[in-house]
Amino acid sequence: MTQGPTRSIPTARLAGLGSTVTAGIFLAACGGGSDAPPPPEPPPPPPPTFSAVDVYVVHNGQTNAGKVDRLDQDLETLGTFEAGNNRGIAIDLSDNLYVVGDLNGPPGSLRVINRFDRRPDAGTFDARTDREIPATNSASLRGIAIAHRAGLLFAANFDGAAIEVFGTAVGGEGVSIASALLANEPTDVAYDEANDRLFIAVSNGTVEVVDDFVAAGYSTAGSRTITPAGATSLHGIAYDAAGDRLVVTDVGTMGVNDDGRILVIADASTVSGPQDAVLAIEGPASGLGDPVDIVLYGSEARVADYANDVILAYEDIFGGPGGDVAADLAVVSVKPQALALGPSSVGSGMLPDVTDLDDTAMFTPTAIASVSNPAGANAAQDLVRFTPALDQVQAGLASGAALENLVFSQTGDAYVTFDDGNDQNGGIYVLNRAATGRDGDTASQGRDRVIQGLNTGLGSPKGIEIDDALGLIMVADSDASAPAIRIFGAEASGDTVPLFEAALAERPWDLDYDPEADRLFVAMTGGTVNVFDNFVATEGINGPARVITPRYPTSTGTALASNLHGIVHIGGATDMLIVSDIGNSSLATDGKVFLLSSAGSADGVVDVAAQINDGNDALAGATALGNPVDLAFDGMHLYVAEKSQNAVLRFDDVLNTTGGDVSPGAS
Repeated sequence: MTQGPTRSIPTARLAGLGSTVTAGIFLAACGGGSDAPPPPEPPPPPPPTFSAVDVYVVHNGQTNAGKVDRLDQDLETLGTFEAGNNRGIAIDLSDNLYVVGDLNGPPGSLRVINRFDRRPDAGTFDARTDREIPATNSASLRGIAIAHRAGLLFAANFDGAAIEVFGTAVGGEGVSIASALLANEPTDVAYDEANDRLFIAVSNGTVEVVDDFVAAGYSTAGSRTITPAGATSLHGIAYDAAGDRLVVTDVGTMGVNDDGRILVIADASTVSGPQDAVLAIEGPASGLGDPVDIVLYGSEARVADYANDVILAYEDIFGGPGGDVAADLAVVSVKPQALALGPSSVGSGMLPDVTDLDDTAMFTPTAIASVSNPAGANAAQDLVRFTPALDQVQAGLASGAALENLVFSQTGDAYVTFDDGNDQNGGIYVLNRAATGRDGDTASQGRDRVIQGLNTGLGSPKGIEIDDALGLIMVADSDASAPAIRIFGAEASGDTVPLFEAALAERPWDLDYDPEADRLFVAMTGGTVNVFDNFVATEGINGPARVITPRYPTSTGTALASNLHGIVHIGGATDMLIVSDIGNSSLATDGKVFLLSSAGSADGVVDVAAQINDGNDALAGATALGNPVDLAFDGMHLYVAEKSQNAVLRFDDVLNTTGGDVSPGAS
């Protein structure tokens, strides 16, 4: 069990001196003048001030291997978690914690902990919410780094003398994309994604620098070597892009507990060969024995010292004097192996999910994506991205499955439902960075994963929704024998059981979740909308709180919706529900779109506020609506997947539409 933390007294580093000093007062005899008062004591040094950021530390001792502590900026413990892996850690933009190690091997493995800062204290790895990827090429993964935009993870394979490359979305069947070979054993990596440059700390005391690492196909053939003067065995590495500086830790001789060093190397993007450190911290006062990892937050540094059971913090690693100086803060931590900083270190926090856009002020979409459900399941490019103007194709990806519906996570991964058309073998494909890349690519075990199997309960999954902040995916399963909303952890993989399910009386098709109100809207094929209040809080156990049946005017009176498919809820003060009605699924001319006001409180038969409908079920009319199977809203415009017309339609400024037989603004 991890000790502590035990607070040490902050120590002051005095400019121009090579060691920490303790202020004292020395009085010399001076004749008989004993009546003079002694000079006043100097004021104590101010305590260090660190930026607000969480610090995660994974341990690797005999009794605490695989335990992760979450600390505040002053290294006070906020909580602990049994991750079950013990070597290297990194955090992604959604606050998923990646932990590699060898506790579950051989081989080694990579575990992904879903939404780490939301996990309860004393929590543990859970196969329903988290995932594990076997590292088949390595039993000795060490330090890791994430390429956030590319959706790639780089891991130092110590025994294999290589850098393993994984897609960040892979699951239990995942394999590494590449093994980039090195001449010596790597211990840690740092990645400058803006310049596609990988820095590798090597156990022989060098740093390998690989320019254009991803662009060149993960080859290390053209790497250059930086050799810090006097370095013995580098372990931790961090890159300061603003100052183009590397900070590396040298453990010296393993087992010797007072020969550790911290070295700062200037001009890291261009230098090679022997280099003198522009700043070095070492010596007895430094407390450095085996500093195995280091992380930077601006000029602040935190160091894990394995030999001396301590985490050291430096308020300004670049502005100090160097030499034999103590850290600004030292806290006992038994056998710390690796460090990572919390989510504020890699992004600005959670944005609205793309299915929860209320207005264009949130952000401007860069693409509209559509999935196809062809007669055969092997059509090329069954996930296609268009420009918002619908005037050209941006990119396409082939999944090899009969796709039904999709949603994007905030990191750009696509969560896509599929089935076999017979209420069997349904599943969810997670396609790595399908929103931002992968043009002409095919789904693979090196980049993507599948949630599928008997335990999932997925028979005929249609609509899918994601809540990034909660780390949940919600699926409308239209399986005739057991229709339900099934909820999974966003990092789930393989044949896993749902976190919870909400049974339905009839078949659903699509759903939309309002995270602010914890309210779920479900479009039903019987022509109604089921509304669940406090859905996540109650796990849907009480069933729908209300059932809405849209009623619309016709040329001969009024009619009720008959076969709802697509659904979008616009929250906030707007509180508008938009639903599509395909009518008779075998008829390609009777589609409609309805807008309903006050959706959060609506109940029973509700008159629509507006409808896009030509008024003649025998003709598609100017609307071109026949089988409008899905909807998307970008804050202003409504996009419709019109299956019978083989088209994507855009209805402009839809919240202000007067309805009727209106033409799409683009298609």
